Amino acid sequence: MSTSPSEYEYLVRGQMLLQRGILPQAIEDFNEALRLNQGFAPAYYYRGMAYRNSGDLQQAIQDYTSAVEVEPDYPVAYYARAVVLRHLGDYERAIADYDTAIELEPEDADFYYARGVAHASLRHYHDAIADFRRALDFNPEMPNAFYNLGIAYRDLGYRDEALEYYRQAIELRPHDPDYLYARGNLLSDIHRYDRALDDYNQAIALVPDFGNAIYNRGIAYRNLGNYDQALADFNMALTLGVAGANVYQNRGLARADRGDHQEAIADFDRALEMDPKLANSHFGRGNSFAILRDFPKAIADFTRAIEIRPEFAEAFRARGFAYLENGEREKGRADLAKFEDLDGQTT
Repeated sequence: MSTSPSEYEYLVRGQMLLQRGILPQAIEDFNEALRLNQGFAPAYYYRGMAYRNSGDLQQAIQDYTSAVEVEPDYPVAYYARAVVLRHLGDYERAIADYDTAIELEPEDADFYYARGVAHASLRHYHDAIADFRRALDFNPEMPNAFYNLGIAYRDLGYRDEALEYYRQAIELRPHDPDYLYARGNLLSDIHRYDRALDDYNQAIALVPDFGNAIYNRGIAYRNLGNYDQALADFNMALTLGVAGANVYQNRGLARADRGDHQEAIADFDRALEMDPKLANSHFGRGNSFAILRDFPKAIADFTRAIEIRPEFAEAFRARGFAYLENGEREKGRADLAKFEDLDGQTT
């Protein structure tokens, strides 16, 4: 005489199906477990996992909520609900759930790490740092905690500390392209372009179609005066679908650096079609017009750059010389005096 499966047997089979990614059948088994026992918290929890993996996040939240209603001391259900809430951008509610999970299970590194990510999303960097460090207390070999410490310190302006945390993350996980890319960006920000190139090259070797790394490598090459390689990288980035006015702006600057001013103007035109408020594109195009001795167009571009960025000292300087070349001496002298004033304020 055969007997029907119990709720525990349905749960175990559902877990196996969930692990194999067979989600509809897993949900059916969890449904059967709950039909037999409506107060069976693990069935709600695992059904929530199945719904989350299938993309039905609202149903997942409902199931996690049912799990903690049935069993209030169920830390992973609070944690799982927080993960979904964070994914949906509801960071405050996510943090409240992480708080409860940590109260119930105060030595779980993943709980602190996840709460730190939520705090960082709200720019609560000091809270995030405290959580990432607490996570490392329980799991000293958690590379993502080091990596996110690097991001938090970078955003707070502590670049040396950020570099050290990136280093520790990369030491634990040396073949993570995102880690290498992030450190390359920070090195580029502090003008250590040769070291930035090393990181970008390693990231690109791992992911050859890493468009953003290729684009940022192009910026580093341009800053090092290697305009041909910069142009090659900007062209490749565009081919890979890296979009945005800044790509054309930087390619225009590299073309101007190389002396290809007509091509540079075409790139600045494209950048300004996409974003008319790019002061550097107006400035770059103005410089190219000035070199081509089209001073009225140069003056118009420098003027627009100054309208967008009123303290743009170099634009006053460039417009001053353009006015002088155009025979407008009084305006030229006034702009050069303004440049001297602004430049003196920054030195």
